[in-house]
Amino acid sequence: MTAALNRGVALRRRVRAAREGADDGFTVIELMVSMIIFTIVMIVIMAAVSSMTATAVRTQAVSDNTTQFRTVFQRLDKEVRYASDINVPARVNGNWYVEYLIPANTASGDAECVQWRVRGTTAELQRRSWDPEAPSSVSGWITVATQLRNDLTDSSDQPFTMLRAGQARADAPNYVNQRLAVYLDAGIGESRDASGGQLDVTLVARNSSTSSVTNGTPAETVCLGGGVDRP
Repeated sequence: MTAALNRGVALRRRVRAAREGADDGFTVIELMVSMIIFTIVMIVIMAAVSSMTATAVRTQAVSDNTTQFRTVFQRLDKEVRYASDINVPARVNGNWYVEYLIPANTASGDAECVQWRVRGTTAELQRRSWDPEAPSSVSGWITVATQLRNDLTDSSDQPFTMLRAGQARADAPNYVNQRLAVYLDAGIGESRDASGGQLDVTLVARNSSTSSVTNGTPAETVCLGGGVDRP
């Protein structure tokens, strides 16, 4: 009888001790270790998310850069091939300009003057057009490319070059048509970093010839005048 009572008392004591131990919770050291581990895990996760975001943004910027140059090329290729005259490009007030005359616009059948400029202050490529018979019809400037890195003070880095029809020198090829060489260099973001792209192409004006008024030396100009200039 006594032994049974003793075993019952011992059992109750063990149950009570177990319950008391369960109510003890975590120690301060255990909490600190848990917080440190949790902080490390969060830092690793945030670093991975930040890296993935930066990569996605950069990839999108590269894609946008490629898209804008594709748009520029398609527009120039479509227009210059029908041009009858290309002006000699020049730098005016810190900006580079070029113009060409399309004797019959493929969309409307009307003649069209087109002017491109690279703005030195904003590093933008812009375009506008007008009816050569009505210079007052000149459109507003449309920005086609941004974040350009061309050094407009360096002639070897200029965005536009007109190549005359004919033979530039005795040992040079005799070209039937005028050509427009376009070189554009663009970066990414405000810093215009190196992960950008370039457009380097020479387009042929198939309606031009050695008889084009802009092909002489000194060359005459088309489209300019009547209130339209190189602002």
